[in-house]
Amino acid sequence: MKRILLLGASGSIGQSTLKVIRKHPEKFMLVGVTVNNSIQEMQKICSEFFVKTFGINSNGYVQINGKKREMGGTDVNSFLAANASYDIVVNALVGSVGFAPTVEALRRSKTVALANKETIVAYGNIIRKYLKKYPSAKIRPVDSEHSALWQLLNSVKKDEVKKAIITASGGVLFRKIIENPSLKDILNHPVWSMGKKVTIDSSTMVNKGLEIIEAHFLFGLPADKIDVLIHPQSIVHAMVEMNDGTVLSHMAEPDMVLPISYALFYPSRQPEMQIKTLSYTGGRTLEFFPVDKKKFPAVSLAYRALEKGGTFPAVFNASNEAAVTLFIREKISFHDIVLSINKCMKHHKSPKILSEKNIRDAENWAKEFTIRSFIKK
Repeated sequence: MKRILLLGASGSIGQSTLKVIRKHPEKFMLVGVTVNNSIQEMQKICSEFFVKTFGINSNGYVQINGKKREMGGTDVNSFLAANASYDIVVNALVGSVGFAPTVEALRRSKTVALANKETIVAYGNIIRKYLKKYPSAKIRPVDSEHSALWQLLNSVKKDEVKKAIITASGGVLFRKIIENPSLKDILNHPVWSMGKKVTIDSSTMVNKGLEIIEAHFLFGLPADKIDVLIHPQSIVHAMVEMNDGTVLSHMAEPDMVLPISYALFYPSRQPEMQIKTLSYTGGRTLEFFPVDKKKFPAVSLAYRALEKGGTFPAVFNASNEAAVTLFIREKISFHDIVLSINKCMKHHKSPKILSEKNIRDAENWAKEFTIRSFIKK
């Protein structure tokens, strides 16, 4: 039986993780959870799964095995990753806050089921060093696209791969033309049910830009071997094109239960279906479109960040985090989000030495720069 620590239990990834654990109590034991401020949801989870270790990030409150502890300014996610007893940590946090608990888990040679793409995007080179230093530590991707790529690349020889392709739904705006979309417009995703930030990132295609950078660091793929196709049905999650012209694809109904269960059960698979059966009848159509770089400039910005290297991926991500927060608060327009990333990257100068401190400084600078660009003092 594997002991699971779940960081970010109240979000969509957290809830899907609970579905897997609930279905297989003989395989997994939930031993700890964290939430940001969803105290009622946390109490409900702790009651159902008999959890005695939990953390509330908004007020810095932690309890380990029934013993209470006030954390002050310490991040509860990092504290539990460093001190709780577990085998696998599911990092379902949103934003760059996911980096520190990931590092704490790697230092303890734990397995990290990682849904927090910002950790790899901003700190990819640093994470690689930790994995090299602690060879027993593992990262298992939970993103649907990267889980699919992981499975496909494990089945082929790397030198026979011509291109790895991740798919994108295109969000709300692929099929619609909305001159000045509101927050309500953008959150009405046609396929996936996700949190606010990820849903907004889907429509700007920043999400796919982050995944391009993530694929580079997770699988050691150069930028010119990573491509994106818009696939509105979200049935094909990734494809691998081989040198001989063969294209292998990973197909499944869009449900995050699948990549989560694969990460938890690996190297086996969940013994029974927990998602909707993929139907092959009824005249189902699968469509694929190239990304319109003018309509979705965030993809080009991601490739630029990857090309420049250093702290540029971190700046790409941090500027977006700040801009999305402003959009949610209705301080800026939807189109301002990607404009702010572009402006921020143009003004950024990456330090010659890449360190955790330099990356954190670059993230803070990018967020402050983005906010100053729109908020008049």
